[in-house]
Amino acid sequence: MGRSDPHIMPWYKHHIKPEGKVALLGFRDNNVFEGDLYDQHLGNWDINSEWELSQKYDTIICTRCAYFAKDVDDFIKRCHDSLLPNGKLYVDFGLGDHWRFENYKIGWTKDGEHEYAYDDKNFLWSTVWDDSFMNHPQFQLFAKRTEKLGYNNIKKAIQDETPSILELHKVAKYFNISYDMVALWDDMPQLYILIQGEKI
Repeated sequence: MGRSDPHIMPWYKHHIKPEGKVALLGFRDNNVFEGDLYDQHLGNWDINSEWELSQKYDTIICTRCAYFAKDVDDFIKRCHDSLLPNGKLYVDFGLGDHWRFENYKIGWTKDGEHEYAYDDKNFLWSTVWDDSFMNHPQFQLFAKRTEKLGYNNIKKAIQDETPSILELHKVAKYFNISYDMVALWDDMPQLYILIQGEKI
């Protein structure tokens, strides 16, 4: 269990409301939601492949894995194509160091180091962005916490340190969207951004 699990899993359960047939993308050990498991670590699904799901679903839940996508626009389109009419997508993105490196990073690359998770071949690539994020109280808390780590222009830092950024307006081509976010940790700040989309 990761450091954030006791905090983030109840938050997910409060915000994510699965309906109908459910696909779970990227879950390693799922004890939170019920559905068909597509797991990067078991090798039955690869976020950077030409993937298709075995059927279409009413709900797709992808937590703590979309940031492994090199082409995050393609990932969103594939989720859209895998949903039934009026289907729901829940997908989260993160920002903030995972305590694997000496130098704190808002994004995933800094000073020649590229952030990874689970193993050193599993690099993190992407996040989501919209200027409206800066008005969200949890984003403002995250930004304040990163100031003491030398970050005074958080938007520029995200652009500089994240190889692939999904602009939120591109998600809106496929989904009616809303979002929420939660900031964790004062010492090594993290931000989780949860996007909810209803298929157009």
